[in-house]
Amino acid sequence: MAENTPAQGQSKGKSIACMACGIASIVLAWTYGAGLIPAIVSLVLGGQCAKEGVQNTFTKVGKITGIIGLILSIVLGVIMIILVAAGAAAGMSSY
Repeated sequence: MAENTPAQGQSKGKSIACMACGIASIVLAWTYGAGLIPAIVSLVLGGQCAKEGVQNTFTKVGKITGIIGLILSIVLGVIMIILVAAGAAAGMSSY
C-alpha cells in the first residue's frame, strides 16, 4: 500500500460528506443562492473521491445531487434577480 493512499475510513467519510453536501445544496437552493456553497463542496469532495478510486453509492449520489443543487441555485438566483428588477422597474414607473 502506498504512503499517500488514504485510510478506508477517510474515503468513506469523504463520500458520506459528499452526499450530505449534495442533499443540503438542493434543500438550500431555495434560499437566495445559499445552495451554491454546499453544491461546490459536494462536487470537490466527489472529485477527490474519484482521484482516490472510491466510487461508491454515496459518492455517486453526492455528485448527482451536487449538480442538481448547483443548477437549481443558479436558475433560482437568476429568477430572483429578474423578479427584483421587474419589481423595481414597476415601482419606479408609478411615480
